[in-house]
Amino acid sequence: MSSPPATAPVRRRPRMRWAAALRGTQDLLLRKGMGVLLLLCLLMQLACFLAGLHAHAQGEPVLGWAIAGMVPGLLAAVLGLLMLFHGRRQIQRAYDQLEEAIDALPASVEIFDAEDRLVAYNRKLIEIYPHMWGAFDRGASFAEMARASAFSGGVPEARGREEAWLAERLAQRGQQVEPLLQRVHDNKWLRIHEQRTASGGIVGVRMDVSDLVQEQQRLAASQAHLQAVILAARNAIITLDTDGHMLEVNPACEALFGYTAGELQGAHLSMVLDASERGEARLQPQLLLGRQHEMNGRHRGGIGLALQLNVAEVKTATTHLFVCIIADFTERKRQELRLRHANELLARQTTTDGLTRVGNRRLFDELLRQGWQRSQQHAQPLSLLLLDIDHFKQYNDCHGHVAGDDCLRRVASLLQSCVNEAVLCRYGGEEFAVLLENVDATEARQVAQRCLDSLRLAAIPHGASPLRGGVTLSIGHATRVAQPGEDGGLLVELADAALYAAKRNGRARLVSDSRCA
Repeated sequence: MSSPPATAPVRRRPRMRWAAALRGTQDLLLRKGMGVLLLLCLLMQLACFLAGLHAHAQGEPVLGWAIAGMVPGLLAAVLGLLMLFHGRRQIQRAYDQLEEAIDALPASVEIFDAEDRLVAYNRKLIEIYPHMWGAFDRGASFAEMARASAFSGGVPEARGREEAWLAERLAQRGQQVEPLLQRVHDNKWLRIHEQRTASGGIVGVRMDVSDLVQEQQRLAASQAHLQAVILAARNAIITLDTDGHMLEVNPACEALFGYTAGELQGAHLSMVLDASERGEARLQPQLLLGRQHEMNGRHRGGIGLALQLNVAEVKTATTHLFVCIIADFTERKRQELRLRHANELLARQTTTDGLTRVGNRRLFDELLRQGWQRSQQHAQPLSLLLLDIDHFKQYNDCHGHVAGDDCLRRVASLLQSCVNEAVLCRYGGEEFAVLLENVDATEARQVAQRCLDSLRLAAIPHGASPLRGGVTLSIGHATRVAQPGEDGGLLVELADAALYAAKRNGRARLVSDSRCA
């Protein structure tokens, strides 16, 4: 049953049809009680009559027996009437209590007889269908009331197909395994339970579940919106259980890792993330909460991925899940690496001599500044070697500038192999410089001697040299511990003076500053 809202309020309190059923039971009990009492009276009178006959046969008076037969009957009748009156009052109280309880129920209750006619109902049914109170009161059949509701527009799902809906509803009547959810007027939703009784009737209960249905509709709309967002998201979204197994993935996740949703579902997160970095135990969702993580992933084709992970926890009374959002920044990482390499290349180009590929004067100046500061901070020695190729102008005049450039490159390579991890710089023209941090004067002179020996053994021809025919070096050496108020220029001055002393003394030699620490 269903119908549009009433146009006028109920004018009087309806007579509950529970009264007719209960009063019928009450009258039946009274009739049976009266019958029992009458039977008891007749039995007592019969007993007195038989006793009187026996007394008459013995010649005794019978008047006493007659009176004795009347008195118990009268007493029994009076007692029976009192008991019946008391029983009627108890039944009335029980009826009143039952009617109040049924009327107080939050659901409507309706009882149909074997002919499917309404025989009892409570007040809630009238509140739901106030305009049909007349049909309720006269005990209309369910088919009659359902037809009226369908053709009056009270059942939205029946509009335009009233007869078909009515046939379906009557066929289902009393046969439903599950409750029936039905929309009625004013967007009200009812959950209808119908149960057939042993006598062939039907008991129905109607619950107003409008709030629940509307909340479910709002939840369904919210879930549909969330699902649309997940499906359209460009980031991979994975639902995880508490052990890190993948339950659901979105299309972006499939595209990122190259696996289908069916292949990913049920697999551990380590299938797509590099577990070698952290171990599978470190990929538990609980350990990933609270901050963004950067880690490596793997595409199905073996391509490495740079990924950012954010994990959120979803915990309710019945659910404990984790949602993992994965952003792919592989291309950005590649761009960062390319930029870093470009910057390193630029830095090398700005600090590297283009001809000899060793450090240039700019790099030397920076290394000197840093080394001087550390020497002052830690009171450690700083040594400087200035190396100059002897008679290099004559070499160029004799062999040509191309050969001169090649000579510079060969000398730079030989010197670099002699200074180990120290940085060799081209100080200018044919002059080179080596800074040796935390190296005392003795060790510095050993490095200088290796340079002299290496160049002598290389025997680079020098056709214009007044010396022994090969390319030689003059080396000036200075070692000092930086003092407050001094700068690195002092160390350069000392080494430069030693270099000029080596040249004045015949070249192809090492001269150390006399004030070396």
